[in-house]
Amino acid sequence: MNNKKVMLSLLGLCVLVVGLFWISKGPSVYSQSKSGPDLQNRSGVERINAKARAVKGSDHAAIKSLTDEIMSQNGWDDAPASIRDSVSGRLVGAEEKFHTGDHRGISEADVSKAVNGFVIKFNTPAYTRTSPSEVKEIRGRMIGVLPDFVGRGRVQNGRAEAKRVGQPIPEMSPVEAVYTTMAVVYQKMNNPDYQLTPDERRAAWIEKHNKSPRSLAKADSQLSATAIARQQEMEGVLRRVASTTPLREFYSLPDKVLDVLGIERQKKEGK
Repeated sequence: MNNKKVMLSLLGLCVLVVGLFWISKGPSVYSQSKSGPDLQNRSGVERINAKARAVKGSDHAAIKSLTDEIMSQNGWDDAPASIRDSVSGRLVGAEEKFHTGDHRGISEADVSKAVNGFVIKFNTPAYTRTSPSEVKEIRGRMIGVLPDFVGRGRVQNGRAEAKRVGQPIPEMSPVEAVYTTMAVVYQKMNNPDYQLTPDERRAAWIEKHNKSPRSLAKADSQLSATAIARQQEMEGVLRRVASTTPLREFYSLPDKVLDVLGIERQKKEGK
């Protein structure tokens, strides 16, 4: 198996998932579902919603189906089976405990910490750093397309936590936290609205609310040029990371990311 492709697949869960699309044009974003013909022709978003709805509590089979779908859509089919199975097992086990109330919810601050840890580790630009408020904003936008998955909270006795208008979105389950982590990074690398430092975001907000349409058009043109430059910069960053990081280090990253998110490691048999 091509080492570069393997590294990019591993990097996917470790917060730099979009390198998969930019560098290798790797595996299809959407997997072929094996759960039935009624799901095979649906988009990836529809399949995630359907599989999330099927989770009625700590049901192992339904949780594993949802977890495998999300991992497959993000390039994990090409990762070494031992690592893929270990990550899947760890996520499924934590998700089951979450729905029984035996695993804490994961906060937006936890996701922010996971992303920023790898910003430091791989020395990526300052505008790739995130914050709890930015993670919250991205989750809020995702609810519109993944209402059965994002912000669902615990499902016990077949009933999910009610979403109340004006109230905070429930903390994330382990699987949602991993999905959100990847979504935040995707926005950081593809969406100019999120390729900004906190100071730049504040300045953009002030510009938008205090300037005339003509000055806004000029500002938009400048932001567009910045966005293109930053996307090109990130392509170079991903190539650097993929070419300079030892494969064994990539193999250890998934567990470290899950550690930061507060997802427990599985106990080895006999211990």
